[in-house]
Amino acid sequence: MKTNILKRHAFRCLLALHFFGLALTLGTRFANLVIGRETSGGDLRTLAFGRDLTGSLAQTLVPPGFLLMAVTGIVMVVLRYGRHPPLWVWIKVGLNASALLLVSPFVAPALAAARQWAHWSVEHNRLAPEFQDAAAQASFYGSIVFSLFLLNIPVAIWKPVSISLAKIPALRAWRAEHQRQREL
Repeated sequence: MKTNILKRHAFRCLLALHFFGLALTLGTRFANLVIGRETSGGDLRTLAFGRDLTGSLAQTLVPPGFLLMAVTGIVMVVLRYGRHPPLWVWIKVGLNASALLLVSPFVAPALAAARQWAHWSVEHNRLAPEFQDAAAQASFYGSIVFSLFLLNIPVAIWKPVSISLAKIPALRAWRAEHQRQREL
């Protein structure tokens, strides 16, 4: 009985931390949108400052928020489902992995290029023609990553596939064969 109470309280604490990580991650994105809107109409210094500020937020708040969500999500899945999580958990893992695979090669370089062109614009006292392209590219790739991230929410709430991978016949047969080979 005490184990169930402890498990329930641990799950609630983890869920609160999970939502805190979600607030850090989503809040940073919304803050970036506001900063971008407010600094894009000003002078070149304000534009460069806005790019620096959004880059700083993305580097300091998003990784800890995402890491907090990932760790608490994994621990909650283990607490609730044990070694055989439902298929919807693997869908969330796939969405997050896809988003992470896009961040390093596409989003980060586009954001760095937009920041670089904003600073070039300040130094030369005119808006670099390349700035608009870099900013548009960063916005496009960032929107894709953000959409993949947001798709996790309906998957987590709706839980479209409530079966676990262990219940899929082909996987069950593969596991049995693999287990037999390990025993030999």
